[in-house]
Amino acid sequence: MSEKRIAINAAITYLRFVVAAGLALFSSRWILNALGHSDYGIYSLVGAVIVFLTALNSLMATSAARNFAYAIGRGEDSELKNWFNAAIGIHVILAVLLIVVGWPIGEYVITHVLTIPFDRINISTWIFRISLISAFVSMFSVPFIAMFTAKQQLTKLAAWGMLQALSSFILAWFLIHESGDRLLFYAIGMALITVFFCVAQIVHALLIFDECRINSGIFLNRHKCKKLFSFATWNLFGWCGVLFRDQGSAILLNVFFGPSANAAYAIANQVSMQTNQFSTALIAAFSPAITTTEGEGERERMLSLSQRASLIGTILALLMAVPIMIEMDSILNLWLGSPPLGVAKFCQLILISFIIDRLTSGHMLAVYAHGEIAAYQVSVGLTMMSTVFIGWIVFKMGYPSHSIGFVLILTIGIVSVLRIMWVKVLFNVNFYVWIKSTVFPCAIVALAGGAFGMLVVFLFEASFYRIIITLIVSDMASVVVVWFFILNKNNRDSVIKIVANLVCKIKHI
Repeated sequence: MSEKRIAINAAITYLRFVVAAGLALFSSRWILNALGHSDYGIYSLVGAVIVFLTALNSLMATSAARNFAYAIGRGEDSELKNWFNAAIGIHVILAVLLIVVGWPIGEYVITHVLTIPFDRINISTWIFRISLISAFVSMFSVPFIAMFTAKQQLTKLAAWGMLQALSSFILAWFLIHESGDRLLFYAIGMALITVFFCVAQIVHALLIFDECRINSGIFLNRHKCKKLFSFATWNLFGWCGVLFRDQGSAILLNVFFGPSANAAYAIANQVSMQTNQFSTALIAAFSPAITTTEGEGERERMLSLSQRASLIGTILALLMAVPIMIEMDSILNLWLGSPPLGVAKFCQLILISFIIDRLTSGHMLAVYAHGEIAAYQVSVGLTMMSTVFIGWIVFKMGYPSHSIGFVLILTIGIVSVLRIMWVKVLFNVNFYVWIKSTVFPCAIVALAGGAFGMLVVFLFEASFYRIIITLIVSDMASVVVVWFFILNKNNRDSVIKIVANLVCKIKHI
C-alpha cells in the first residue's frame, strides 16, 4: 500500500510539474522578451536576496515536515498537534523578524552591494519590498503546507500548484501587453499570486485537518520548539551551503559579469528544474514515506526505499536530461529566439551537477529520517559553502562566467561522497552496494540514451522534428535497458500492477 501511494503521489506530482513546466516554457519567452535581459536578471537577483533572508524559514519547514511525518509513523495524534502548534508559534516569530530585520538588510544590499544600473536601483528596491511582503505570508503558511506533505496528501498540493502555475502563465500574457514599467508590474503580480495561494492553502488545511488547530495551551511548547530549532540549527549548515551554492553564485556572477550573466544563470536553473521534474516529483513522494517508515521502526524497509529513491530518481532525471543536453542549442534557440550569451553551457553543466546530486538523494533522505544530522550537515554544508569561494578564485583568474558550472559539479561530487560515508556510519551500508545498485545501472542508462541520441544528431539536420526524434529515440533506448537489464521480474511485475492501478483510478475520475 505504501509503495502504491508513493507511485500515485509521484504520478500526480509529476502531472503538476508537467503542467507547470509547459506553462513556464511558453511564458518564459514572453517574460524575457518583455523585460529584456537586464531587467530579467535584476528580478532573479532580487529573488536571490529574498531567498537569503528567508533561509531560516526553509530550515524550519524541513524540521516541521520531518517531525510531523515521524509522529504520524508512530501513531501519536496528540504529539502531531503539539508539533504543529510549536511550528506555528515559531513561524509567526520568524515572519515578524523577517520584516523588522530583513527589510533594512535587504535594502542595503540592493543599494550598496549589488551591481544594478543606476536608473533601476529605485525600482529594484520597490520590487524587494513587494517580494518581502509575499515572503512574510509564505512563511506563515509553511506549517499548514507541511501537514499536507507529512500526511502524503500530495494530490491536493498538486492541484493548488497547477492553479498557481496557470495564474503565473496568465500574468506573463498580460505582461507583454503592459505599457508601463513591466518589471514592477510583474513583481506585483507574482506577489499577489503567491499571497492568494498561500492563504487558500491555509484555509484548506484548517478545513480538513483536525491537527491544524491553534491551541493557546500548547502554543510555543518549549520542549517541542527546542527540538525543532535543534534540527533546524544543524540543518542550517546544509541549507547555507545550498544558498551559497545557488544564490551566492548568482550574486557572484552579478559582481563579475553584471545582470546579463544573471539572466543566463536564471534560465539555466529553470531549464534544469523543469527537465528534472519527474525525478523531483518522485523524491517528493518518497520523502514522507521514508520518514514515516523510520518512525514505525522498519529500518530495513526504510533503507530499501532510500536506495530505490536514488536509483529511480536518477534514471528519471537521465530520461529527460540526456536528450536535452544533446539538443541544448536547438532547444534554446527555438524556445527563446535570442538566448543570453553562454546560456547553453550553463544549462549543460548545471544538468550534470543535478544528475550527480540525484545519485545520492536517497542517502540524504535516509539521514534526515534518522534525525541525527549534526555532523552530517556540518560536513555537507561547509563543502557547499566553498562553491562561492572557489568560484571567486576561478573568476579572479579570468575564466568565463559558465565556469561556475564546473565548480558546482566539483562541490556536488564531494557532497555525494560525504553522503555515502555518513550512511555507512549511521546504518552500516556498504559503499559497494551503492555502486552496484545505483551507479552502475545509471551509467548504462546514460550511455545507451546518449549513444542513440547522438546517432540521431549525426543523421539529421537541426530542426524541431530532430529534437522530437532525439528525445524519443534516446528515451526508448534507455527504457529498453532499464526494463530488460536493470529491473528484475518482481520489479517488472510491480510496475505493471502500479500502472494498472493508476489506469483504473484515472478511469474512475
